[in-house]
Amino acid sequence: MELLGNDWFFWVVILLLGLAIGFVIGRNNNSDMTVQNQLTEQLAAAQSELAEYKEKVALHFADTATAVNTMTDSYRKVHAELSKGAQALCDDPEAVETLLALDASSQQRVVAEQMPQVMVRPPMDYAPKTPDAEHGTLDERYGLRETDANVDRPQYDIPVKPSSVS
Repeated sequence: MELLGNDWFFWVVILLLGLAIGFVIGRNNNSDMTVQNQLTEQLAAAQSELAEYKEKVALHFADTATAVNTMTDSYRKVHAELSKGAQALCDDPEAVETLLALDASSQQRVVAEQMPQVMVRPPMDYAPKTPDAEHGTLDERYGLRETDANVDRPQYDIPVKPSSVS
């Protein structure tokens, strides 16, 4: 076979070999792919960092809430102990009544703070609801009158005629 002796076959093999080598080198040195991989790694790192930060913030607020609750309970215990001591050691009945009233009011305040607040929704319309009223004060047509045909229009000295197109 004279296939190997032809020049065109040699050049086709060289061309295919060059294309294959160029494809492999281009695939490995693709700067866009490298940049994309770097950005993907940076995004993953930033997301994990954000997740860690959120977890730290949540733990911080949980610990702070626990500490505040502990401090509040300690304050109540100290207040109750002082109140008992004052009641036992105080000879003045008016002072004892005052301490009892203060203790009762502080307990009521604590209960009131723990109760959920009732959400009050403001009224949506202040319009009178009578059969004569067509629409309320929040309606866009409120306060506007319908145009009457017998409204006096100003009279002009100069008659105005529509211009005719010639």
